[in-house]
Amino acid sequence: MISSSAGAARTLRGVVVPGTLILVLVIIASSGFEVMGCHDEERSALLGIKASMNKNDGFASQSWGNSAGDDCCQWRGIDCDPNTGRVVAIDLYGEMWSDTGEGIPQPNLTMLAKFGQLESLNLALNSMGGGIPEVICDLEKLKILDLSMNRLTGSVPSCLCSMRSLAELHLSSNALEGVVPSCFGRFRSLTLLSLFDNKFTDNYSSWVCSMQSLTQLQLSYDTNPGSIPACLGNLHKLIYLGFHGDKLSGTIPSPVFHNLTDLGTLEINSDKLEGTFMFSALANLSKLKEVDISGRSLEIDTETPVSWFPSFQLSFLSLRYCIINSRNAGRLPTFLWSQRKIKILFLRDAEITGTPPIGLFCNSSLGSLDLRNNSISGLFVVPCRNASYDAYEINLSHNDISGPLPENIHLSFPKLNILRIAGNKLEGRIPPSLGERQLVLLDLSDNYLSGEVPHAITMNQSLLFYLSLAQNELQGEMLPVHAYMPKLSILIVNTNRFTGSLLPKLANSSLLFLISAGQNQFMENFSQGLPLLPLLSIFSMTENRIQGNIPRTLCQMQNLRMLDLSRNDLSGEIPACIQNISSWKSSSLKTARVWQDSGIADPLLFLTSKKLVLPYTSDVLFAITILDLSSNKIHGVIPGEIGELTWLRQLDFSNNQIRGSIPISIGKMNKLESLDLSHNSLSGRIPNEMDQINNLAFLSLAFNNLSGPIPNGVQLGTFKKASFEGNPGLCGLPLEKICSSDRIGDEGKHDSQTLEKTLFYTCSALLFGLGFWGFLGGLFFNLRWRMKYFKFIDEFYDMYLRDL
Repeated sequence: MISSSAGAARTLRGVVVPGTLILVLVIIASSGFEVMGCHDEERSALLGIKASMNKNDGFASQSWGNSAGDDCCQWRGIDCDPNTGRVVAIDLYGEMWSDTGEGIPQPNLTMLAKFGQLESLNLALNSMGGGIPEVICDLEKLKILDLSMNRLTGSVPSCLCSMRSLAELHLSSNALEGVVPSCFGRFRSLTLLSLFDNKFTDNYSSWVCSMQSLTQLQLSYDTNPGSIPACLGNLHKLIYLGFHGDKLSGTIPSPVFHNLTDLGTLEINSDKLEGTFMFSALANLSKLKEVDISGRSLEIDTETPVSWFPSFQLSFLSLRYCIINSRNAGRLPTFLWSQRKIKILFLRDAEITGTPPIGLFCNSSLGSLDLRNNSISGLFVVPCRNASYDAYEINLSHNDISGPLPENIHLSFPKLNILRIAGNKLEGRIPPSLGERQLVLLDLSDNYLSGEVPHAITMNQSLLFYLSLAQNELQGEMLPVHAYMPKLSILIVNTNRFTGSLLPKLANSSLLFLISAGQNQFMENFSQGLPLLPLLSIFSMTENRIQGNIPRTLCQMQNLRMLDLSRNDLSGEIPACIQNISSWKSSSLKTARVWQDSGIADPLLFLTSKKLVLPYTSDVLFAITILDLSSNKIHGVIPGEIGELTWLRQLDFSNNQIRGSIPISIGKMNKLESLDLSHNSLSGRIPNEMDQINNLAFLSLAFNNLSGPIPNGVQLGTFKKASFEGNPGLCGLPLEKICSSDRIGDEGKHDSQTLEKTLFYTCSALLFGLGFWGFLGGLFFNLRWRMKYFKFIDEFYDMYLRDL
């Protein structure tokens, strides 16, 4: 039995073991473990693409290996089929893009021909130049092609129409031109088409309405005038529809939307749209979630017919720059009160009237409300008492809202971190309860607020990025001793009645890049030093009570673009170390990006430029460079190093006690547009080199002790008398005083001409006398000459009588 059992066991093992091996092999095969990685030719092709890139800090350059044994399927941005090891997806989004001025990338995309199984290719945001490579058309299995946000030129190749598997085509934000191939209308697989922001001359109407497989369509009219095709109603599968562009005109055809029952997002933006769009045309689109329509000449009627009721529940609505309900006196859309899921509502610049619609927060999940630049009036009151709203951003700037802010605003808006109510008629004190929330942005400027700033607003505000309280009637100490705003970047508190000290209390705000605190009564002593703010770019404290010497700490602030300390009590000399401020020596705009990324684009600062007070907005604020130390008690000389500041556009040292001469080096400041050195004690001559400042549009050297002739070159010769008056020693045009050298020159020229005339007449008389008396003397002393002369006279006389 043992033997039989052993034999049975041997027989069983002989059967089971091979079966197990087969099962294991099947499992291994199905799991793809036998695949050895990507194929050599595809690895080589990827390395060839990498070698043609001009960016060395991208993930491809850093992580894609160069060794033959590297598995490219493990490289970032690369996906392979687990069964075949073939590359099926290449994602190089932003990989070749660079802002360092290295040129337009033109990678070797002919290598793409090696990827016969490729299904997805993403080369967006790479600033690539050239045309769309036709090698892409050979990728028969490609389903997703994204070439958006590049610099591609030329036309769209018609061979793209042969790509039967293509489902998504992204070509937006390039410089493509010409007409889109009409064969696009024969696409049956394409579900997404994005062509906006190009230079097409096509109006799309000849083919777009035939693409009935589309679910997402985004077009624009940037160089090609056109209107929204009325046949778009045929694309009944659309869930996203976007039309943009400066050349998009005409009306919005309401019948288009009757059949678009799956539409979830609608975007139509153009300032040339006109007519009236009845919002009720969207009433039956129950899946509609997002609507963004804008046009400065477009009227939107949300109240006709009176009985309409929306089947949709929007989460996002933007009707900015439209004319809303002009037939109903700018009434806020009534249907908004039924939108309980709305999270973002933008109705800025829409000619809306009525009272602040804070009640919209009562029954909805509204988080962001933007109603700036309208005609909303009345009090800012909190309805639905004891309610707590989800709002995190409220912007009611530039309306006619009056009265005080509610004291319990922190209870009604516990999530509020952005509050902007600038440019209204708010009165009273700032509620201390505002400081009980972690604010990110607070703008209460240009109102009638009074009293002191609650300390809670500037203490323990670890998130506060932007604070503007300018142009109010606030007073007292602006900041407490223990102010703490470590992320503060923008501080605008000009035109109030603040007193005490400001700058030493900002030592913990090292990220500041804008301080505007002019037109106050701050009492700073610069001799005690300044906190080092390395990112500071705009610094204005004009018209305060600042004393002491100009601190050398300013010379360490390399990003300063505008320094205005005018109309204070500063003394001492201009430090020569100002030549160390690199932003006045080059065109770097690093800090400007921080400003632009903040999304703040309203007028913020009023600056004196060429003796005019002008508003400056964020889009131009960082394009100017200003050094203004006028109306102080600064003495000494203008340092010769001033000429190193070749990117300075405005320089004003007027109304001080500066002596010495104008440095010759100032002629190197060829970017200067405004130069004011008036009302000082400058002496010596005006350097001829100043005529090399070709951009100079305003010049004042008036009321100094300058002397000598005014250089009458191409540039300085364009300025009038007022630029030079008050200098008794100056002469020459445009002044009436003639230079002594000119007078001496004129007199010398006259004397020379007189001498020449005298010599001419004297010599003529002498020659005449010599000839006349020489002739008579010869007759008198020579008898033979005398006889011949009289004989000649007799013969001539006889001949004359015969002729008669």
